[in-house]
Formats: sequence, C-alpha cells, structure tokens
Amino acid sequence: MDPATINTVGKNVATVYPLANAPGISNNYLATQKQTNDQDSFDIRVDHHFSDADQVFASYGFGDIRSVDPAGLGKLGGTDCCPSISNSRAQHLGLGYTHIFSANLLNDLHGGYFRYAVNAVPFNYGENTSEQLGIPNANRGDVNSSGPSNLDIAGYTPLGDSEYLPEHAFENIFQVADTLTKVSGRHTLKFGIDFRRQQRNFFQLAVPRGSMVFSGGYTQDLSTANGGSGLADILFGAAESIEQDTLSGIYPTRYWDLAEFVQDDFRIFPNLTLNFGLRYEITSPANGQVSNFDLVRAVMVPSFGPGAVSHAGVKFDKSDWGPRVGLAYSLPHNTVIRSAFGIFYSAEANTFDDLGLNPPALTDLAHTYPTSSIPINDQLISTGFPASFPVQDLNHPTGSVKTTGAERIMPRVYEWNLSVQHEFAGAWLAQIAYVGTRAYHLWNHEADDLNQPFQPLDTNFSDDTGNFGRPYFDLQPNLASIYPLDYAQFSLNYNSLQTSLNRRFQNGFNVLFAYTFAKDLGNADGNVGGAVQDAHHPELEYGPVSPDIRHRFTASYLYELPVGRGRRYMANVNALINSVLGGWDVAGITTAQTGQAVTSTASNDLSNTGSASYRFNQMAKPSDFSYDTTTQASLGCSGKQDLQCWYNQAVFVAPQLAPGQQSAHAFGSARLGNLRGPDLVNFDFVLQKHFKIADMGQIEFRSEFFNIFNHPNFGLPGNQVDVVGGASITNTASNNRELEFALKYTF
Repeated sequence: MDPATINTVGKNVATVYPLANAPGISNNYLATQKQTNDQDSFDIRVDHHFSDADQVFASYGFGDIRSVDPAGLGKLGGTDCCPSISNSRAQHLGLGYTHIFSANLLNDLHGGYFRYAVNAVPFNYGENTSEQLGIPNANRGDVNSSGPSNLDIAGYTPLGDSEYLPEHAFENIFQVADTLTKVSGRHTLKFGIDFRRQQRNFFQLAVPRGSMVFSGGYTQDLSTANGGSGLADILFGAAESIEQDTLSGIYPTRYWDLAEFVQDDFRIFPNLTLNFGLRYEITSPANGQVSNFDLVRAVMVPSFGPGAVSHAGVKFDKSDWGPRVGLAYSLPHNTVIRSAFGIFYSAEANTFDDLGLNPPALTDLAHTYPTSSIPINDQLISTGFPASFPVQDLNHPTGSVKTTGAERIMPRVYEWNLSVQHEFAGAWLAQIAYVGTRAYHLWNHEADDLNQPFQPLDTNFSDDTGNFGRPYFDLQPNLASIYPLDYAQFSLNYNSLQTSLNRRFQNGFNVLFAYTFAKDLGNADGNVGGAVQDAHHPELEYGPVSPDIRHRFTASYLYELPVGRGRRYMANVNALINSVLGGWDVAGITTAQTGQAVTSTASNDLSNTGSASYRFNQMAKPSDFSYDTTTQASLGCSGKQDLQCWYNQAVFVAPQLAPGQQSAHAFGSARLGNLRGPDLVNFDFVLQKHFKIADMGQIEFRSEFFNIFNHPNFGLPGNQVDVVGGASITNTASNNRELEFALKYTF
C-alpha cells in the first residue's frame, strides 16, 4: 500500500495484533487462555404426611456460578460473542399438596417460584481502550460503552470486547398448577391447569462501544471478486458497516402462559391401552416497557408512554389446540408395540432478547456503505462514531428495530413415533423405533434483516443515509435493519431410526447399546447469526439444519467385579484384604458420532444487499481435494484434508455479476448445511468402591476419567470459503483427559 493512504487509527488497530508464534500464513498464533468456573449449590426438600390422605412438600434450590471465559486473544478479543466475566445466581422454591378424596379420586396442587439473576461484563470494562486507539466517540464516558470496539476484519481473528455485553438480567417466574385424577372402571381421567407468570428486568446492548466490519471489499476486484484483504481495508481505514447503540436503563417485560388439558387412559383390554388427550394453550405477547415495529404502517407501537397500546399492538395466537393420542399393545412372547402422535406448542428459547430492545428505550445507529463506491469520511475508522444519539421519534425511527409482526404466532410441532420392544433370554430387552417430527412457524431470532434490499444492485446503500434500496426506504429513509424476533417463518423435518439393546442389571452386570440414524432438514435454524442469505426468500434455504448428526452410537455399562465379600470370589476374605481388593465396580460410556453440519459463507457480501449469510456457488463436493489444486494452493492448502484445510475451499466460486451490474453479484447457490465437521469418539470411565463401616453406614469412593484415552475430538471448521485459513479447525469439541475423585458418606 502507498504509505500516504494508510489511516493512522487503522494502523494503530492493526499493530494491536500479537506477532505470529507459529508457522504458516494463517492460524499462526497459539495461545492458552485461563478459564475459570466456580460453582456452589445446594438443595433442601421437606416432606410431611399429615394423614394418609394429605401430604405436602417444600423444596428450595440455590446455585451460584462465577466464571471467567476469555476468547483466544484474551483481553484483545477473539470472537464477536460472548467472552465475559460473569456472576449468576439461580434460586427455586417449590410447594406441593396432594389430597386423596377417595380410592379413585386424587388431587395434586403444586406451585413454585424461580429467580435467575446474571451480571456479565466484558474484559475491559471501565477502560477507555478505543479512545486510546484514537477511535472517536466509541467510549462515551459511561461505563457501558467502555472497552475496545468490536472490529471484524475478514480473514483475521476479531478484535475487541464482546458484543451483547454488559448484560444485567433479573427474571422471576411464578407458577401454579393443579391436576385432578379420577379412576372410573377402565378409564383413568386427568384434568389439569397450569399458569405461569414471567417478569424480566433486563439490560443488554449489542454494540455499546461500537462495531465496524472490514470485509476486504474496498481492496478487491469488483467485477471478479478476486483479491481483497480485511487487513488492507482497515489500514485504508474504510469500514463497510458501522453500528453503535445505547439504552435508557434496565427495562421490564412481562409474559404469561395458561394451559388446560384433559386426558383419558382407556384400558380396552388387559393387553391394550389407548391414551386420548387434548390440551389448549395461550401465551401472551410481551408487555411492560416494550414496543413493536408495525410492518404495515412502518412506525413503532409502544406499550408505555404516549400512545401506549397493550402488548405493543401484537395480537394473541388463540389457535393452539394440541390433540394427543397414544397406544400400548402387548403381544405374546414378551413383545410390546407402542405408538403416539401429538401436536405441541412451545416458545423457543431466546435468552432474554425481546421487544424491550426497541425505540424509544433503545437508540441504534447503523450504516452500511457500498463497496463499489469511493469511501466517504463518515465510514472511516478515524472518524469513528457520531458525536450524539438522536432523540427517537416513534413515527420516524432511525437505526435498527425489532419486530414480532402483527401476531405472536407460536411454533407448532407435530410429533409421532412407532416402536417395538421385545424381551428375550430373561434379561435382554431390544427396541427398534421410528421417530418423526414436523415443525412449522419456527421463530426467526434475528437471523436476517427484513429490510434487506430486494435484489443485488450497485446502487444499494448509495445515498447519504446508507439505506437506499431498502424496502422501507420510501417510508422511513433513516431506518436501517428490521430484525425479526419471535417471528414465525421457518420449518424443519426430523426423521430417525432409533435402536437399543439393553441387558438389565443382573449378576452384577448391566449394559446398554443404542444407535440412531437421523436426518434433520429445514430452511434455517433461526438463531442469531443464522444462515439466511436472502431474507425475502427463506423458502430457498433448505438443507441439513445444524447439528444434523446422521449416525450416533453409545454404549454404557456397569460391572461389579466378582471379588470380595458377598461376591463370587473371595466371599469370606478378611476385612483388611477386602478393603483393598474387594467391592470394586467399573463403569463407562462410549460415544461415537458422525460430524455436524456447517454452512459455508463468504467473508463479505458480494450481493451488496447486506446479506446476513452470503454464499458462493458450489461446483463440486467439498471433500474432493482433486478439484482445482491451483486455487487450493493460493489459499494455503496442500491438496489433502488436514486441520489447516478440512475441506476444499476451491469448490466454491464467486457467483457472476447480477444482470446489468458492475459490482453487485448474484446470490450464491450453495445450500444450507453443505459442510461436515469431524467425527467424534469419546470414552469415559469410572472406577468406584464402597467401604462399609459396621452399622454406621458406608463410604463410596469414586474416580471418573473423562476422555480416558485423551483422544482429540476436533471442533467445527471455519466456514469462510474465500480467505486463507477459512477451512481450518482451531479448537476441540471436547476437553482433554479429565480426572475427578470423590468421597460420599451415606448413613
């Protein structure tokens, strides 16, 4: 590069990287970071029988976790999310009362309270690191924006403190449920109701100290997409996208769930039982201090303050009926057939992210710039971030917003199974089963941008707002991304063959073998950072949904060694010898499975649409290392599979230019889940012994050896197909050999 074009602040950031300490031009820095995890927990339960008809219980559980979880570069960063210094506490109180009215009528009333509190901060919390590097307005004088900005540099390990920190969350869940059971002839009837109330008080920002993406797009050939370097872009100082947000304090959100059910277990014949059930559920949209982006009117709808509308105008899903049916049929010769079908509704886990992270509580500044144009001053790292955040106008929101849509539609899951069990030779039980799942309305949790431009065009993002070409530009020109949240959009199919062979515990020996062959196919996993290339055509996303483990085998066993008092050999040995040689047990679990599915992506978005997961065209199988050895060599690969090049990156080729465009390329054809990670094999082993202490009880000594053979199970490969080292594996999926020793006294 011409020294005159080097940006001083970009150079400051580039020099932060540690020097290489390993050979090669990629993955050439090795470091071991210290991770700590301290936990304290206890549980208490008290049961009391007032009479044969009345029983109560009370329980309390407590758990504290204090952890330090650094990324590969320690305080310098190493990943976008979520290295932290964290303290969390979970508490649970449970109460229950069971009353027997008569021999055929029983009622079970129970309830509980759960509280979860977490406080997590980044590693440079309280330090104005970005200010010291020369990035203006990244550190704004408040502790929440302290630390180094998050900088994504294509082909290099990310720098900066984690996104989504600091996080302060306090959640309370109250539950009360009652089930009435009545036995009438061959029918066992159950009627029940379950009510839950959730309170969330939450503070979390995505990029409080700011984030910048340096894709290499400003130093590549625009028409061929060849060349380009993220490091060169940051030395030039030009970011492709910039974002920063701020939040006005901890905000409360509220939810509730109500479910009722009826079930009949009908024993038609002694060997045939049918189960019929019906469940109805209703789950509220968020309420409290939340707001929702109205996709029709293009305005924010709040649930608080001026113009407040309950639940931010989001409608209830009132169609969640869940029929259930089951069958158990005993055949001669120790054989049983079981089958079931049901429809289920479930709010998918999404940590705490919800509609409270919206204007007016949240203000987000986000800009995307076209790599086909000459960079302007606003996108330079030396310019940094705007000096102030604008006051949010709900009728004219700026930056990024979230939407659930007009209705909070619950994910709907159809499940069915058929199994045959057969007992033979007295202690052996074999089973073969087919298990299927079909899921609809699965939620999209910020896996794409509903305001993504419709098609690849050179002119996208080319005006002063950085939002030109977006679908809502004519209505809201300052509106950047629209992130879907609890947004019903995806589907999947799961089908599996499940087999097992179990020898029940007999003569001191038990063993269980299990094998599963499965396929998990769909159009996206729906999580933050998911793999949706074109937000307007998610139906085109179809393939193996991570992890999609095709083959999995497990074997577990327990064997009481036949030596010592009460066992086959040396049954009458004296106490001293028995304490050394007698009473030992061995146990273990062996696991073997095929590799998980991974989706290939490019290091930058060649479509110029702000795609969340732009992909190349796939020309051959990624496992074919005979394809295009020249390109492999340019990417640092030797033409064979190893940890540096787990798959052949050369089979992925940049798509052609979009019709009539000079720099914007068409969307790629590579499908979801088109890569596979390494297989996994693991052996865990247990050696234990019981020492009896006269009439005072016994001591159990237990030694556990996790990954006893210290076999390396490697993690998933990188998925950026167009950068040197993008196909490498740099971590392990399981820990090295771990040994644990424990003593337990029972009296």
